Amino acid sequence: MRNFIILAVIGLQFAVASAQADSSVAETPDAVRIENARLLLTLSKAAKGSITSLTDKATGIEFVAAGAPLFLLDFSTKGQPGAQNPRLSSADAAHLRVRAENHGKTRVAVLEYDDLRQTGVSVVCTATVSEADPLVRWRLSATFPQTLTLEAAHFPLCVLKAPIEGDAAADALVLGSTKGGVIRRPADMKTGVSVSAAQPGSMAAQFGCYYDGRAGLYVAAYDSAGYPKSLSFLRTSEGIEPIWTQNCFAPSPFSLDYDVVMTTFAGADPQTPTDWRDAADIYKRWALAQPWCVRTYAQRTDIPMWMKAGPAMVRFGREWLGEPQTIEQWIDGYWRKSFPDAPLITAYWGWEKVATWVAPDYFPVYPSDKAFTDLVAWSRQRGCHAFLWPSGYHWTLTFGKRPDGSFAWDDRDRFNRIAAPHAVHTRDGKVWQVSPFWLDGGALACMCPGDPWTIDWWNREIAAPLARRGAEIIQFDQVVGGSFQWCYSADHGHPPGPGLWMTQAFERQLRTTRAECRKTQPDAVVCFEEPNERFIHLVGIQDYRDRESPYEWASVFNYLYHEFLPTFQSNPEPGDTVMAAYCFANGQMPHLMPSMDTGPGPALANGGFEDHVGQALRGWAQVNGYQGKMWTGTWARDEGEKHGGAASLRLDNATDGDIVQVSQNVPVGGGFAVGHTYRLSAWMKTDHVNPGNAINAATFTSDWKPTAGCRLPYPPAGAGWTKVSGDFTVGEGSVLLRIMIHVEGKARVWVDDMTLEEVLPGGKLTTTMRAETPPDHKLVRRWVELYRGEGRPYLLFGRMLHPPRLTVRTIAYKGRQVPAIMHNAYQAPDDSEACILVNATDSPQAGELRWKDRTIAVSLQAGEAELVR
Repeated sequence: MRNFIILAVIGLQFAVASAQADSSVAETPDAVRIENARLLLTLSKAAKGSITSLTDKATGIEFVAAGAPLFLLDFSTKGQPGAQNPRLSSADAAHLRVRAENHGKTRVAVLEYDDLRQTGVSVVCTATVSEADPLVRWRLSATFPQTLTLEAAHFPLCVLKAPIEGDAAADALVLGSTKGGVIRRPADMKTGVSVSAAQPGSMAAQFGCYYDGRAGLYVAAYDSAGYPKSLSFLRTSEGIEPIWTQNCFAPSPFSLDYDVVMTTFAGADPQTPTDWRDAADIYKRWALAQPWCVRTYAQRTDIPMWMKAGPAMVRFGREWLGEPQTIEQWIDGYWRKSFPDAPLITAYWGWEKVATWVAPDYFPVYPSDKAFTDLVAWSRQRGCHAFLWPSGYHWTLTFGKRPDGSFAWDDRDRFNRIAAPHAVHTRDGKVWQVSPFWLDGGALACMCPGDPWTIDWWNREIAAPLARRGAEIIQFDQVVGGSFQWCYSADHGHPPGPGLWMTQAFERQLRTTRAECRKTQPDAVVCFEEPNERFIHLVGIQDYRDRESPYEWASVFNYLYHEFLPTFQSNPEPGDTVMAAYCFANGQMPHLMPSMDTGPGPALANGGFEDHVGQALRGWAQVNGYQGKMWTGTWARDEGEKHGGAASLRLDNATDGDIVQVSQNVPVGGGFAVGHTYRLSAWMKTDHVNPGNAINAATFTSDWKPTAGCRLPYPPAGAGWTKVSGDFTVGEGSVLLRIMIHVEGKARVWVDDMTLEEVLPGGKLTTTMRAETPPDHKLVRRWVELYRGEGRPYLLFGRMLHPPRLTVRTIAYKGRQVPAIMHNAYQAPDDSEACILVNATDSPQAGELRWKDRTIAVSLQAGEAELVR
């Protein structure tokens, strides 16, 4: 088998060579003109080196709208914490000297800036072009007084036209971010609004592009080492400003130790509109030569064979772990019955001792060490592999704030005694703290991996015990892209503030954690939340969340690195065929959300509120808030007051501002069908409640448009147990019924014995039964089949290609329009190519595919996917 990566590099190099032309740097009395095969760039001398023109030579498109300072430097003043921190720019230079240098086939424009605003700051900027290179490569260095500390360098800056030409509808922006996507019509962004990504953090790959149908501008940072940096696209009154920023805390002298590059680009051929993948192809030429691309996933020897076989994944929450037999029943009764030979990754959420995401006092794990280890051992015998997600470097100080100000969990004494010296410290010497929503009014600190104590502690006290309990995969969760808070401690052994030490520390963490886990689990692999290219070669699987993008979906990380690392969607939604089809077509790992209710049974789960683990009610979940507002009302299972059985559901609000909601989603399918009429009933009792409160129920489409519904008002106080009912007919396009037991304002109410029944002709009622398999069963079965079968060379090991043209109708999905058939194209390690097509709907779909000079009629039934070669 030929090495398809080497062939890809050769092909890309040939593409560059075929576009070579003379490069030059020419000085005129007013400007410096920089030229290469693709662009012509003008720097104004009068404007102290501002980029006043950037023209794509092939199309003649001018990208620059107005001059901007070539650079901005942010400083702080040592020993003066209250001083005004100076921001200096190229426009502040007392003198600018320009010269052109020739070095063989390389031309360099050198701009020397002296004494910015009489502060003693001097800067040298260079722009380099070469006959063998389509890029303009920028560097910056600075010297400044020792009283100053450089905090950020923004360089090179320019303001781009918005729109690029006359039609704003053709313009788009794409960043190499984890939850990025295609941002259409960026000219319509409000002034002052920006989109940005940082690395380490939300920047998965160090590039961005701005384009229309004819041409685009590509910008990137060619940094192999991993300096902290960000890329922003800012809407200004004059246009769109791309801003590369290196964050630092640097004394003089300072040098940007990597190239920031730019060039123009266009579609693969004159008949093809420009696309973000054309920019990604430029970036990949550089990326393929980096340490993280030395071996493809298929070539790596540190990956266990069961992972290379193409596993699927399932996630079980705390309610499942509370009753381990429910997990065993699902694995034997659904998974092994449907997929008898497929390896399965079993991800567990809520295994922490105290509560989900409460760290790091994890042990004994929930529900007990014995119950958990027995479950993992039992599932290992059935081809399952345990996957746990400890909360990164977070240390929960407090959790669950009570009305009196105390906490359900308070770990501050232990933190202060053991960990505080090793935690992240702010620049004023205090321990960094924050209060995230999932701690219910509590707070957390962050340990600093720049302190060797932290890495040793994490491996010894967290990773090793999890491996001993059977974990084969461990994710550093809440460490997005390998990031953690900037630490300014002088006692940890790292330089204060953001710096290269952060990337080096996390790389050391990944290597040592994997080694520690493999002492117990020889096949152990590690990973972290959301991708960062810098660590691809050190992890075995990647949490990806591109489907959560607020913009038009674009699987940028997969397009660049699919053949190097498998990804999975972190937060799947049960029964969501659009999400599943998108991930399927983008070569992501099958990820299931299981249901405790498999096989025959009522569609409405646990309507009597009898089945529970502690206070958790099977089938029901509390909604904690909406649009940033926390709902502080409470609910409880009440065994002292009930209509039937052993208990009822009680909801309590102590004040007029309290809200409480307990909800359940009932999937459409089986005996719960579109066009049929149903009756929702519940027995209810009221102690006191504000008028207008009710149980609300509504059917929704996949993009949350209501199609039908009913209300069950709470009975008046003193009426005793009262049965209340409402009828509705399931509307076209409905995918679920959402039942919301909702109360606002001071209240105490009880609900019990809720039923969902079909109203038959003549008025007879019959219990509504669920489908015996999940709504997405057929699609998931096909996904698992292809991912580990004939599609594996493409969907697991393949390199993503530009997708061929597919003509198909669009559908509405959660406020956006998406194709009814998702598709993509791949090149396998043997150089063969295939196109995958997936029906994203619950009805037949047809389209027309243009593939390899053929026009192919496509017809897919619901739940179907086809591999075209």
